Amino acid sequence: MQYPFTEEQLAIADLTKNFMEREVAPVATEIDARFDPKDCYPRELINKASKLGLRTIAIPEEYGGMGADLMTKTIALWTGGQVEIGTIKCLSQCWKATTAISRAGTKEQKDRWLKKFSEDDDAVCSLASTEPDHGTENRLHGGDPRLGMRSSAVKDGDYFVINGAKRYTSLMGESRLILFYARTDPDAPMSEGVTCFLLDGTEKGITYGRTHNKMGYRLYPNRESFYDNVRVHKNNVLGEVNGASAIRATVFRGSAELVACNTSLSRNLYRICHEHAKERIQGGKPIIEHLTIRHMLAEMIMNIEVAEQFMWRICWGVDNDASYNSRFTRSGKVFSDKVGLKSIELGLDILGGVGIMRESPSEKIVRDLLTFLHGDGTDSATLLEAANTLENPA
Repeated sequence: MQYPFTEEQLAIADLTKNFMEREVAPVATEIDARFDPKDCYPRELINKASKLGLRTIAIPEEYGGMGADLMTKTIALWTGGQVEIGTIKCLSQCWKATTAISRAGTKEQKDRWLKKFSEDDDAVCSLASTEPDHGTENRLHGGDPRLGMRSSAVKDGDYFVINGAKRYTSLMGESRLILFYARTDPDAPMSEGVTCFLLDGTEKGITYGRTHNKMGYRLYPNRESFYDNVRVHKNNVLGEVNGASAIRATVFRGSAELVACNTSLSRNLYRICHEHAKERIQGGKPIIEHLTIRHMLAEMIMNIEVAEQFMWRICWGVDNDASYNSRFTRSGKVFSDKVGLKSIELGLDILGGVGIMRESPSEKIVRDLLTFLHGDGTDSATLLEAANTLENPA
């Protein structure tokens, strides 16, 4: 790591590493292997992480957190992901949602939601946007009001009445804080007609469906939810009515989360391959002494280190550069996905037969890397969003 990290950032990284190695590593394989995806959520681990302060690092100090900047959050996620990605991703989801409230919420909202969230060691967050029939379309609607999410919120006095359904929502059913997106102007495009609401998941009219049975990231579950005439007070509107696009920008424009996930997993796979290459004997010597293996290892770590340096550049730009272009965030996601895929290709070649065995530690990493190709949308959709910034930077 060549960036000039502060002592506080390095301390957070050490705290994260120690917790993940001590508490998560010994049990992660067993949790991941549970048949029912509902049983894979690491509730006890999140509670223990919270007592160390890791769940709330993005919350301002006056509400019980440490007000961590993007560099600090990213180094914690990147460090934890090298041990087990699902658990640390549950924590980083909390950082995203509470950052949005810290930046866009009213004082009353911060006093209520951040204080309550900070005091509950079991609280996690969800961002409810994707719907059964509307996913990529939510992002690439082209300004057409007929396209995109159909969940609606209709004004009724001091309340909004929400109806609709969401799918693939991370941590849904476990969350005590939900950033819920719904149309408040059906005649406007999504960029001008969607509002973000704050829910705690216990409101009358909310029911939960199946927990999706994913191949990877199983300790970071996703679930369906349904909304039948759910009444939400106007004080729970985050930001402006019809202004959800600004909230989404707050969450995603300045994020290095997906790059941190992919590079941490790729680095962990590289570590396994490097150790294997030193121990596996072929042709009378460890395979690391064969030039082909050394070449593949060198290519793996080259790709990973380049992606990591771009990740730290994203963090620095968000925190320090007013002209930062969100294309960097989107490019980082796509590039690190490609690094992950290349790491799988090279890594399984180096590992040989052992690499495809279920008992190999590489097996979970491969599933995790493949699963998060869909993190915050597919690469094709993300590149289209990046292309839209070429003439009009955002």
